[in-house]
Amino acid sequence: MRYPNFMDIFPLNLVLAVAVASATIFLGFLPTRNIRSPFFAQETFKALIAWVFIAMFSPSAIRHFHFFIAILCFGSWWQFRRDKALNGKMWLSIASGLGISIGVMLILAVTPRAYPPGLSGLNQTLLLASIYLGGAVIGLAYVSHVLIQGSAIPSGATNDQIQRHIGLLPVLVLARAGVLLALIFLTPGKGLIEYSAYNLPRTQSAYHLFGHEFSTISWGYAQDISFSLQTILLVGLVVIILPLLTFALRRAVRLRAQAQAATMLAGICIMGFLAEILARLSLL
Repeated sequence: MRYPNFMDIFPLNLVLAVAVASATIFLGFLPTRNIRSPFFAQETFKALIAWVFIAMFSPSAIRHFHFFIAILCFGSWWQFRRDKALNGKMWLSIASGLGISIGVMLILAVTPRAYPPGLSGLNQTLLLASIYLGGAVIGLAYVSHVLIQGSAIPSGATNDQIQRHIGLLPVLVLARAGVLLALIFLTPGKGLIEYSAYNLPRTQSAYHLFGHEFSTISWGYAQDISFSLQTILLVGLVVIILPLLTFALRRAVRLRAQAQAATMLAGICIMGFLAEILARLSLL
């Protein structure tokens, strides 16, 4: 069977891998004393499908690792389906640990566009923090969403448990915003407005000089405008919109407006995913 080219879906594969691994970690922290096994079975089956998708679009050198994580998710689903919550949690813990470590790092290792060599130590740390925090925001928002509403099988989670999960969301969102701003201002060539310098030869004729200047500056201007619009959109999503949504979400949860909270969480998932796609394309 011939699989599609790995680079054709970058950065979707990376963002999805971090988000799915983060979601399974947050699922693993949920108690089984009141949250029903069918709920865990449903969510681990979704994780199984997601890891199979990631594996199918991975290069052959690392594909088997992602299929192995999918098999672990299958084991967790099978145990929860048989109402063996402890065994299901054990399988889920292994899948989560391997997914967030090997599952993500292997994609970074074979994708120079995602994690280019030669970065300084600070930029490496900030870039990794950006990748993991962005996925954690999506994963936690998704788990909180299915706990409140939108799941075919009711979770049985108490309002206190939902509030604890959602209470962590503003912390992750603000940390993600801080890392993004640090990357923008500390990484060379990643400013909000970036200008290109051109040294034109003084010995050229006026006509040749004008033609060369016009074509060069027009190309440079188009590149700068494209980059700054993408970065401004990313900053707007991560630094302004997502923090405002998370603080409004906490108020909705305190007021027990579950329908409104579920809508906000769905919006955080969508906008967080869009922000991470933009961030990975910009190395931010």
